[in-house]
Amino acid sequence: MNKIDNNNLIKVGLVVNDINIAAKNFSELFGIEMPEIILPPEEYTPDRTGETYTVFRGEQVPARVKIANLQMGPVTVELLEPLNEVSPYTEFKQKHGQGVQFITFTVNGFEEHINFVEEKGIPLVHKGEYGVGRYCFFNSVPQLGVMLGLQELGHKS
Repeated sequence: MNKIDNNNLIKVGLVVNDINIAAKNFSELFGIEMPEIILPPEEYTPDRTGETYTVFRGEQVPARVKIANLQMGPVTVELLEPLNEVSPYTEFKQKHGQGVQFITFTVNGFEEHINFVEEKGIPLVHKGEYGVGRYCFFNSVPQLGVMLGLQELGHKS
């Protein structure tokens, strides 16, 4: 592998203080339907089968966050309101306030891409799986100015 196999941006992650206000503002400004706001479960119970997990800085964590997805042409704007618990979203908000946390690309060959990016000296900091897909984020701020996200949907290789 000598490059990431897809250069089509599919998602931008925005950490926000109040997801209801941010979603309403986007909806009104762009004249789009108010998105569904997905609330995290009240209590975190790790999936014992390994089908769903989140690892942040080497530790399994709940990483619970309120999410709303806005489809803006070919790109999804994912609004994220972190809860006050250990997660990459909370860490970002504490350090930077509101703003763009990551950009994401869909790839085939999830583990191969992780290895490729790490070989470029960009450390993996967050990785998860949610049944129909896997995702990861790298601390690429020094190289790219933003965290790089990769996701793989469907089959796992």
